[in-house]
Amino acid sequence: MLWLTSSNGHAQVKQISERDFPDLKHNANPKEPIGSSMCPLSAEKEKENEVLRQKCAQLRGSNTITAGRVQSELENSVASASSPCTSLSSSRVAGIGLSRNDFSSTSTRDASHPEVPENNRRNTSLYHGPTSTVYDDTTPDHNEQNRHGQSNEEGTRHFLFSQTARQRQLEPLNLAAGKLDFDGTDPGIGMHLLCIYWSRQLYTAQIIYRPAFMRDMACEGPYFSKLLLNAIFFVVSKHCDRPELRSDPNDITTAGWKFRQRFTQLLRDCFDKSEITTLQALLIMSNALFSRCDERSLSWLYAGNAFNMFIDLGLHVLPDVDSIPAEELEIRKRVLWGAYLIDKIQCLFQGRPPLLNRVNLRASLNFLDDYDELEPFQAITYTTTKPRAVVPSLNVSLLTNLCGLTTIVERILREIYSESRESNLAHRANISEEIKSQLRIWRQNLPLRLDYLSFPEQAVLLPQSACLLALFNVLIILVHRPLIIGHDGVINSTTAHESVNACTSAANQIVQILHDYSQHFSLSSAPYMLSYATYISATIHARIVAQKGSNSTVFQSLILCRNILSEHTRLYSAAEKAKENLDKLISHLGISTADDDQRTGSPGGPGSTGNTVPSEHIVIDESINVAGGGVADCALEFGSSIMNLELSDLDLDAIAQGFQVDVESHSFWNSLV
Repeated sequence: MLWLTSSNGHAQVKQISERDFPDLKHNANPKEPIGSSMCPLSAEKEKENEVLRQKCAQLRGSNTITAGRVQSELENSVASASSPCTSLSSSRVAGIGLSRNDFSSTSTRDASHPEVPENNRRNTSLYHGPTSTVYDDTTPDHNEQNRHGQSNEEGTRHFLFSQTARQRQLEPLNLAAGKLDFDGTDPGIGMHLLCIYWSRQLYTAQIIYRPAFMRDMACEGPYFSKLLLNAIFFVVSKHCDRPELRSDPNDITTAGWKFRQRFTQLLRDCFDKSEITTLQALLIMSNALFSRCDERSLSWLYAGNAFNMFIDLGLHVLPDVDSIPAEELEIRKRVLWGAYLIDKIQCLFQGRPPLLNRVNLRASLNFLDDYDELEPFQAITYTTTKPRAVVPSLNVSLLTNLCGLTTIVERILREIYSESRESNLAHRANISEEIKSQLRIWRQNLPLRLDYLSFPEQAVLLPQSACLLALFNVLIILVHRPLIIGHDGVINSTTAHESVNACTSAANQIVQILHDYSQHFSLSSAPYMLSYATYISATIHARIVAQKGSNSTVFQSLILCRNILSEHTRLYSAAEKAKENLDKLISHLGISTADDDQRTGSPGGPGSTGNTVPSEHIVIDESINVAGGGVADCALEFGSSIMNLELSDLDLDAIAQGFQVDVESHSFWNSLV
């Protein structure tokens, strides 16, 4: 084989052999998966090939025989390559070719000499902005670039859909052929755990693009790693009832610990390199460490390192739509928004300032691969309480609307609860009004099929849509709570009363969501998002009960929330911490909850199964049933209550004093975590 080199601008020809390019050798990988023609070339070799193509193009104008021979030799070599991660010519024309060139570092199959400097082994240029001395200001303006390529959006959408459908067909075939790498886990168990992951994650699953992950799992491609695989297994193992996954077969809290140990072992070799799969693994593990293990510090540190990798790889800036294949662009978009979502949700759960700012991200909320939108919903771990008709999972709509809602979460965290928030009362009021308007617009624009509360006939209740609506009501509470307390001890009675009404309405709607959820699914296996919303709802109910007494409907809602948190401690250590804080609040407010488990069907009370909170034991007054007609208008008018719950005679000073507990603790967030 001939190779073209360049020294001081003069072309030279060098004789080389196939030993120099093991990735281009015919049938180099014996583990070729079915349908693996879409797998990527070794990114390092591909970059070298591209450089050579450019040099050949420069030499086309000359009549030298050498240049023609080199070009012919090169093209023939690439065209004849048939290893699992080659045959890219046709796929690149179609827009599906993959490489790590744009946002990854050392290949998992990197055979370069260990003494070669790290910068020489990397096959990507890491991100540096305009203030950096290494910034290349000769590159075209990205905003100008992104105006191109939009005309073919519909064609790209159809192309990605067809490729995803094809890969989904190949998954069971590659499994049957033994091509999928489960890192020593039994393939049957491993595939079951993956199915759980794809079916139940509201936001963490979206950071992984399933077609690329499953394809590369069969051919050691760049979007699969054993680190990421073990993170996935650990995250979902608590939802799998197979005793062989537990260190103690009788203790569900020990499920998947071997995956965490393997994750920690593998992380030692990945922690110092910015990799797509590493940051994905760190983020989903961070989420599990908080909710499942209540290891808040480690969770935060994992997330912080992942976000540093995210910026290091330049993933917050999407490239020109015409400069990379369609699948790469879709993957980057999923990673970008998935990281943003996890950041905002984790900051909300932990009461900490967000690390990723929307202002620093350049990406649309237009996901082009919508295959998962109409994929049938799989209630694989939700333990449905009665048979359900086949319904779509609506994953793309859920992802898009959750992204939109978390942009409001960022603003709430930064402008209402940050340490440097504006102290001017008028300015704070204006900010609150703007955010309330954003929430109102978001709810108005929510697709009917996702808003079962407002449009029960057109929508379908999914676990994820219930979580989405619960989060919406949490944000209503978070916006209005500071307005109840007032400023410097001065309470505006009109504003405070409206805010109490709004908080109570939102808290009651969360209880209604819990009630409806229990009629279709098991609350004991609900996502942690519902557990968090249950706690926030309970903090409002507790303040009202302190004024109205234990004979009110609100008291029933408070006890229900407390009992649900007790049930959630089976899966989530963070729920146990939340229940402890709620009990402290109840005690501080002088509320007695003795013998109330029997009245509300506690998981530990009479008539309970021990695994669920049966709907027949949930006591909810008809006045708070918000799933009927005409709810849309009520849900959008935050100043008016969905139910009147005798709030007109509340002692607002006493209510504000009840919320003052948070102020005395120096931070609102102490009551949340």
